[in-house]
Amino acid sequence: MLASGVPPEALSFFGRWWQLETWLREVIYVELRAKYGCAWSEHLSGKTPKRAAGDATNAYMASADAGELLAYADVADLFGLIEAQWDLFAPLLPPLRRWQGTTDVLRELRNRNAHCRRPHKDDLARIEQVLRDLEDGAWRFYASYLETRPIHDSNDPLAKSWVRGKHPTASRLLKHADRQYDVRIRLSYSVRPWAAAPKRERISGTEGVLWHAMWLVGGRDLNVVDLWNEIDRDPVVRDGVIHVLVGPGQVTATFAAVDDPSAIADAIGLIFDDILTESHDSGAGDPEQWVERWTHGAEKLPRRVQVATPLTLVDPYNPHAFSIFAAG
Repeated sequence: MLASGVPPEALSFFGRWWQLETWLREVIYVELRAKYGCAWSEHLSGKTPKRAAGDATNAYMASADAGELLAYADVADLFGLIEAQWDLFAPLLPPLRRWQGTTDVLRELRNRNAHCRRPHKDDLARIEQVLRDLEDGAWRFYASYLETRPIHDSNDPLAKSWVRGKHPTASRLLKHADRQYDVRIRLSYSVRPWAAAPKRERISGTEGVLWHAMWLVGGRDLNVVDLWNEIDRDPVVRDGVIHVLVGPGQVTATFAAVDDPSAIADAIGLIFDDILTESHDSGAGDPEQWVERWTHGAEKLPRRVQVATPLTLVDPYNPHAFSIFAAG
């Protein structure tokens, strides 16, 4: 490409823009899900769902993002959503007036790159400065997602189902999975930066709270693609889950606490069965080979399945251990 005349600065700018827009889509998705649950897509602009539906004609050449509604939103739509729901995003972004000035500049930079006009010598430096300005907010976004609070005992409906084992699938699987498969589940929750912490006795129904169902899978083998294919078959799980976070030996499914707790309890049970079905005893081998077996093919999965991303790598108790954007 460089030998054919593509300016190096244009390639570098597009890479930085990819980081920025991808992060904004992730932020919007999480905060709208935390606020509105499964009804989050009702708060998108009219054009976005239509574009997603129209892309069904391209199913024969669909990318991994084909099922992601926000992948069809223009950057103007993203900026508009953020301003319209500013209370959800204010803890992660600069003050509103400063953010509006930033987005005004970003639109011009993006248009120049998108329409193949040669970049100004300062374009790359400008967007890298924006990313540096967003670094603290990015860490706050990921750390607050992953800073979970365990539920050991509570009268909350979901805690009754999966801590006390009152759900039918819990009563069937909790002891059996631990004894026969060395698979255990832990239930916890996290609170978005804009939300108030709930009372432990009534977490379900609270806006801005995410449930985390985490399975510790021991030394077993489990491929993320096989697991997601099973999860994706059932609309109860597919529509309810926010993310599936996967690392070797561990699977976490997150849900919006504002959604129906009985539907979440059922989804957790279905995922539990899927994990037991798809996992098997790990054969002897190098640890790197074990990681490869877990993560093989993950790059083809939708963004709701996260492997080796900040949502699986950030340690909320070790802030700024690495740079989210690595923008210098």
